[in-house]
Amino acid sequence: MSLSVLILVSLMGIVLILLDLFFIPGGVVAFIGLALVVFADYQAFEEHGNSMGWIFTIASGILSVLLLAQFFRASFWNRFGPKEEISGKVNTEDIESVHIGDRGLTIGAIRPSGSVRFGDFIVEAHAKHAVIAAHTEVEIVSIDDNKIIIKPIES
Repeated sequence: MSLSVLILVSLMGIVLILLDLFFIPGGVVAFIGLALVVFADYQAFEEHGNSMGWIFTIASGILSVLLLAQFFRASFWNRFGPKEEISGKVNTEDIESVHIGDRGLTIGAIRPSGSVRFGDFIVEAHAKHAVIAAHTEVEIVSIDDNKIIIKPIES
């Protein structure tokens, strides 16, 4: 095998190890990657002699360590995540528009939370004790922080 093929096989093995470590759990892919790296190192000794075998083995070891160090750096992963910080909160605007005792209509089932329409506002609300069916008239029992507690209106 030529040296370029051995380098390619070794790089494929290192990539498989990194894929298994960070993206594909289970260890099977890492085992295949390790087998490829060991095979490439063995073939370097067999076909290119002792000195080239050691050079190849040391180079693949150093490359593996450098790539692992790069993957564990936080700045490496920051470029894949969102750049903005989420500062929004649930019900911050609409919570001031509703008050204890207000009546509304559930949009969907409340199990134990869901959406309720109070006039022109749709807010997230939580059932006090039970599941409330969709399109049921409800009343606000309490407002704790940003959590609206409702109960169905008895007809």
